[in-house]
Amino acid sequence: MAHRDQAEFGPARVVACARVRRMAFAAPLLAAFLLRATAGRAPELVERHFARGIYPRLGGRLACLTSRAPLSIAELLIALLAAASVAAVAFRWRKGRSPRPSGAARARRVVAVAGVAYLLFLVLWGLNYQRQPLALSLGLDARPAAIDELVATSQALIEEANRLRVGLPEDAAGVMRLGDGLRGALGRVEAGFSTVANGMSVLGGACVRPKPILASALFSWLGISGIYSPFTGEANVNMDVPDPDLPFSASHEAAHQRGLAREDEANYVAYRACRAHPDRDFQYSGVMAAGQYAVGALAGVDPSAARLQAERRSAAVSRDLAAIRAWVARHSGPAMALSERVNDAYLRSQGQAGGVRSYGRMVDLLIAERRPARVP
Repeated sequence: MAHRDQAEFGPARVVACARVRRMAFAAPLLAAFLLRATAGRAPELVERHFARGIYPRLGGRLACLTSRAPLSIAELLIALLAAASVAAVAFRWRKGRSPRPSGAARARRVVAVAGVAYLLFLVLWGLNYQRQPLALSLGLDARPAAIDELVATSQALIEEANRLRVGLPEDAAGVMRLGDGLRGALGRVEAGFSTVANGMSVLGGACVRPKPILASALFSWLGISGIYSPFTGEANVNMDVPDPDLPFSASHEAAHQRGLAREDEANYVAYRACRAHPDRDFQYSGVMAAGQYAVGALAGVDPSAARLQAERRSAAVSRDLAAIRAWVARHSGPAMALSERVNDAYLRSQGQAGGVRSYGRMVDLLIAERRPARVP
């Protein structure tokens, strides 16, 4: 009887196994989608077990390991990959036509590589998008802001920025400059996080050491002030940005490195880290940026009130903001527009419905911290 069952069902099993083997290329991608969907339904579990458990021990340690390199490993790997691709095309052209894999085989290869990459992205860092909201973790009342709250927050931040700006070094054009230069400022980013981490247990452990981007000119034309690499655990910073903006931009990328994936939350933590920094240029950069976002949010509901608040800025703060706007205008073009569309699509794919507009939602957290705290 056993021999007859094998004879009858053996071929069917062989066919089934062959089908499974043919579909194995999609297993990593399916596993990644399943992991993402499951995590999205349990943010409190992601917060407890991944964001505060696995990530600090995995992504955090990776960041500490790669921080020993003086340059961005991610940028060097991309450059090597690009060079290898060009070399492969040149070699194939010199060799002449040769048998190429079928279209189906190439598609399977692309799906397999994409699946492995996306799965690694989630495990190394990406699941932080599914953690519970920062406001909930900090016990903040983040209900929508009233206009009077926007006005009061904008005014408080502008007045603080005016005060912090007094006495800071300036260049010949009267724009704030960093006394130790852009690279020196990168080495001071960790001081702010070391201070603010004592009161924010949501920050995963990591060695905060932002890296300078060698191809900063290219990133400027793309309108990118910094980028975090989950695969190497590195916070990479554009070294062409104006001095007043660099401390806040570098701290934003360092917040990503500490496990804050959502852009509004990374902005808020960057502001908190800058404000807690022992150096006044960092304090100023964070408060100035927060005030800019607050006035922008106010302009969306009451333009006249926003203009009145903007007029409260000192001449020195206005010069710094003008320098930042000039930098953006100087690099505006098709490349920046395309980069923004790509970033918008990426953020929406990670569950940030506002896309690139989500950066400005830090204002909800700025206002929430001024309200009576809720119990987490």
